[in-house]
Amino acid sequence: MAAPDPTPTGLRFAVSVDVRRDQQPHHDTRIDAHVRVKATGTGPRDQRPATELAVVLALDVGPARRRDAAAALAAALRALPDGLSFAVLGGAGDDGPGRCYPLRGPWALADTDEKRRAAFSVGRVAPTHDDRPPPGYGAWLAAARALFGQRPLPVRHLILVTDGGGHDPAGEAEFGAGIAACRGEFSADVLALGVDWDPAPLLALTEGLHGTADTAPDRFAPAVTEALRRLRRVRSPELPVTVTGRPAVTGVALSERQPRQHALVPAAAPEHPHRYDFATHQWEPGTRDYLLAVRADASADPLGVLLQLATVSVGGATAPLVVRWLPPGVAVGAGGGGGTVDAMNAATRMRTALERGYAALDPMSREEAERQFGLAVRLAHEIGADWVLTKVRTVADIVDGAQGLVRVGPTVDRGTVREGRLQVASGPLLDLPAHAEGTPGKCPGCRHAAGPGARYCIACGRRL
Repeated sequence: MAAPDPTPTGLRFAVSVDVRRDQQPHHDTRIDAHVRVKATGTGPRDQRPATELAVVLALDVGPARRRDAAAALAAALRALPDGLSFAVLGGAGDDGPGRCYPLRGPWALADTDEKRRAAFSVGRVAPTHDDRPPPGYGAWLAAARALFGQRPLPVRHLILVTDGGGHDPAGEAEFGAGIAACRGEFSADVLALGVDWDPAPLLALTEGLHGTADTAPDRFAPAVTEALRRLRRVRSPELPVTVTGRPAVTGVALSERQPRQHALVPAAAPEHPHRYDFATHQWEPGTRDYLLAVRADASADPLGVLLQLATVSVGGATAPLVVRWLPPGVAVGAGGGGGTVDAMNAATRMRTALERGYAALDPMSREEAERQFGLAVRLAHEIGADWVLTKVRTVADIVDGAQGLVRVGPTVDRGTVREGRLQVASGPLLDLPAHAEGTPGKCPGCRHAAGPGARYCIACGRRL
């Protein structure tokens, strides 16, 4: 488990749950809800002291990039905040990734002299040789985990800079196990250099360890500096989102949709069989959106009355999940909330289609790419996500956006495709509307009922 935060979170939380109140009762009814958590900073401190951060910089590059990578790493080391605990891994020896700095002991504490010595020592970073198999991303994770085990600070973070040499396709199973072993021990960002890398394992790594994956130039020092600046805005390294259900609730699933996509795994608590604790990481002031799915047995519940099926709690703030089972023969109506769930699901389908479109281009599968991009573009038109249209135009022509008609040219740039996959996975989803209550109005397109504060129609997805 991650080291506990010795200081107060410095955050005040507000939780809201949007769900369609009227539900059809069955013995196994699935109910989707949009959970929004707003974190507001409290107290005078805007940045976490650098003394509370431990960072491992891992450099996984081939011989062709050694010179530029060493220069970028030296610049990044000179810009470290004083008081930061840091270590540098680089190159591959007989036993896996080698330690470049510090020269003695596992960790260095950043100050003027230490940063100067570290920058001077980056010449010791040896590239992974072409005649030696790559250590595999799992080996970098294992080396970082061993280091973090000796530095129990509140924020522990790996920045892996790679040009793809660390991927060992034969070790996929071990890589997945390595991610699971590191979950809760530290978080991780990936900076991808060049285009000779496979996006899939990098995205798996950052999703599993609650970080971001992005492309960077060979002179990547500014990207490292920005990552450290973001880490210092973290008020709480880890907080659980707790869902507590009634005995009738038979299953709970929670996934973060914004600002990043993360499938969350509940911690087992045999002594509390109806409580589900989902670990979340790197909290700073801002808003997070989650999709909550519960399964409930309505066979013993009364009909036509409001029932609290569960509560959602974060940092002392709690909101209820309330539904009403309709009598037989009564159709589910449009009122009573739930509009933002439909907007979230439409936006998620859109991003999934965009990701699959990029994946179909690497390697080239034009028909599948056009089908997926077409779906993404059509949904983007319906919910007003203009950023998706911009992304698609980098690799294809939009013939008819409203109909989802897209044409991919005879060739596409490989680097643009792979950059797109990383950026879409870590990028924004949608400016989701706030939860709205009140007297419903009408969607001008399909005439479906819509609350006065709704920004999207829950039936057709049209922007209101």
